[in-house]
Amino acid sequence: MAEKMVRCTRCHYVFDAEEGPCVKCGTPYTPPKAAAEVFDGMYSERYAGTPFVPVEPEVVVAPPRRRSNTTYLIAGGLGLMGAAVVIALLFSLGLSGGAAATPAAVHGVGGAPIATATLPPTVSLTLAQLNDVNFSAHVSLQSRIQLSASVAAKAQIIIVKYDGIVSNANQWGTLKVNAVVQDWILANGQGIVRTPPSMKWTPVSVYPPYRVISPVFGLKTANDLVMVAQETKDGQVLNHLRSTSWWIPDISRLAFADLSNLRLPPDVNVLDLWVKPDGTPVSATFSGTNMAGNTVLVDVQVQYTFTDVGLKETIEAPGANWTPSIDPLATPTPPATPSPSRAASPRN
Repeated sequence: MAEKMVRCTRCHYVFDAEEGPCVKCGTPYTPPKAAAEVFDGMYSERYAGTPFVPVEPEVVVAPPRRRSNTTYLIAGGLGLMGAAVVIALLFSLGLSGGAAATPAAVHGVGGAPIATATLPPTVSLTLAQLNDVNFSAHVSLQSRIQLSASVAAKAQIIIVKYDGIVSNANQWGTLKVNAVVQDWILANGQGIVRTPPSMKWTPVSVYPPYRVISPVFGLKTANDLVMVAQETKDGQVLNHLRSTSWWIPDISRLAFADLSNLRLPPDVNVLDLWVKPDGTPVSATFSGTNMAGNTVLVDVQVQYTFTDVGLKETIEAPGANWTPSIDPLATPTPPATPSPSRAASPRN
């Protein structure tokens, strides 16, 4: 009997497997399992042609496609059309002059009613009258000027009233600044003044430029005004015009007082003007303000009234016999002019 000596897997005793279990511990002999078959080569080679290895599709390389001339022509045409649209928009916005071109006029003031383009000739007609050096009318104005100590030498309120006539670049009337009343004449460039009740007239070397009425308001071009609406005032249908951001106001002339030394001028300026359809001025208001929070630094409010527009008057230097000073509060319309018999050289 051939011996098949094996080692016990439990007690490691060597015994003859053919004679039975381990003679020492009684553990039966279990023959070892056969080792797994090992195949050489790759997985894809082993299972080629079976469902475990999918067949990859064949890739066919095709030559690149060439665009036809028609494609390029279509693309170029679309590009030219886009460029034409952009250029048209730029011209419509007034930008054809490049960066240095004049910007489009900005009409209207923040918070103001929406301006319309109704009756655009009214603006040009109004400018023609107000800028005429021979403008003639009876002009009344009242100005209230409030200044804080931060912009002027001291905090103060100034009330200015003027009632007079302007005609052919000459003017005369009564001026009241707070409690001081004076008669002023501008005749052929010569200024003459007197303080009632004195009847003596005194020439002034330089007539204050801020007290020259004509041209009125310093409006220069149609960009300075915009049409707001038609309104009915005192039974008249008037065109309401308003200043734009293009307008550069002369605060001193508008207020009829010298405000050139203000350390801080008004930064919000609005002129409202009511005119007849032919541009004849009827009334106006001006507001110039500068605020620091709720604190008023500068507040200029002026009201204007125009009557007898277009009525020419002869204004000459006064002579020895001159009519008494007019009172702008008691007499709304001053005498038109001294009579020729009284018009002579100023009395010294």
